[in-house]
Amino acid sequence: MTLLCLSLLFISIHCSQQDKQLSADVLSQLDKAEKEMIDALSKGDSIAFKNIAGYDYVDINATGTQKTLQAMLDEIPDFKGLAVGFSDQLQRVYGNFVLRTGKARLSAGQQLIAEVFFTQGWYYRNNKWQFVHWQGTMTKDFLQRDTLKK
Repeated sequence: MTLLCLSLLFISIHCSQQDKQLSADVLSQLDKAEKEMIDALSKGDSIAFKNIAGYDYVDINATGTQKTLQAMLDEIPDFKGLAVGFSDQLQRVYGNFVLRTGKARLSAGQQLIAEVFFTQGWYYRNNKWQFVHWQGTMTKDFLQRDTLKK
């Protein structure tokens, strides 16, 4: 948790010092980068995920565990076949950092395996978007549905 707080503090301080706003063209490239990230997950492709993720990537998933980039790369093959659908997305731009929030439905085949509210962090550096943060929290509706099935 301390690592997450320090990471977000650093990003906030660094981004607040940015004088230059990102162009509309650069911002439009973020949708493509996000799709590449989801494709890497769905294919279980650790190499593709590493190419889109920043070295400082941190993941806090809906089960309450935290992962670094290397830990996530080790697990990427387990995501092969995962389908992700986003809804209710909002985007906030802070200098070279973009925070995206929304709801994600995660499915394997026809089976819904999770529905989470999420926060994604994207950082534009070295002339490309880098995926640096994911945090997901199970939705109340999904938890209630899951409880009723048991």
